[in-house]
Amino acid sequence: MTQSSSLLSGHAPKGRRFTVDLLRKLAPQERSDLYASGLKALEATQSLLQQGKTVISEIIGNAAFVEWEHYPPRDAKSRSGALFYYHAHAAAQRMPAEHGHFHVFAPNNRADCPSDQRYTHIAGLSVDARGMPLRVFTTNQWVTAECWEDADRVCTLARQTALKDARPHNVGKWLDAVLNFFRPQIDLVTHMRDARAKALMERGRTHLLEDRRTHILSQCRIDFSTQIVALEELGADAPSAAARKSRAGTRPET
Repeated sequence: MTQSSSLLSGHAPKGRRFTVDLLRKLAPQERSDLYASGLKALEATQSLLQQGKTVISEIIGNAAFVEWEHYPPRDAKSRSGALFYYHAHAAAQRMPAEHGHFHVFAPNNRADCPSDQRYTHIAGLSVDARGMPLRVFTTNQWVTAECWEDADRVCTLARQTALKDARPHNVGKWLDAVLNFFRPQIDLVTHMRDARAKALMERGRTHLLEDRRTHILSQCRIDFSTQIVALEELGADAPSAAARKSRAGTRPET
């Protein structure tokens, strides 16, 4: 999975070579699908920029930005029950260059989930002041008061989660594309989360999931340009318009 030195720290390796090695493990079609998601994320970003906005200004609106407040105030919810919100911790608790981060949740109707915890945290996504992604991370259970699932189940829920119909719609579409684009890193930190939790529990921290000394269980630095270049180096290519129509079950133009 990751180097043993990364396990107890919760930090995945970083850099171009690590990104290439991670993406190399995927099938060619998966890499092309990632590339297409990256282009969608860029298109969504450019669409906002053309309006003089960023993903941050789109979700905050005209209100003054306040640390710890949720944006939007009642969270952004899709018709399926998936939701997200944006906020920022105090400056001293943020990573360098971080403006704030998104938390994304999938609905979870498992019978034994408490009635007020019918959701599971999919990922955290830190962004800079321009709204560009910086890292993906996982949180300890107490942080999000979620219905806890193992890594495989979280990854399954993540693939079933769509946010495009949550308001603001432009942010939901952007998040869908970005989370799909960095899916390998999200899968990685999700499995790192479980591995680190197990290792720490075996070292005596039996109540780790309620231990308020530990907020983040795993994290991975991400970079848009590095991901795109790595995919191109590995031969990924976005599907043509004709191919996209064919996959959607429509006749391509002739």
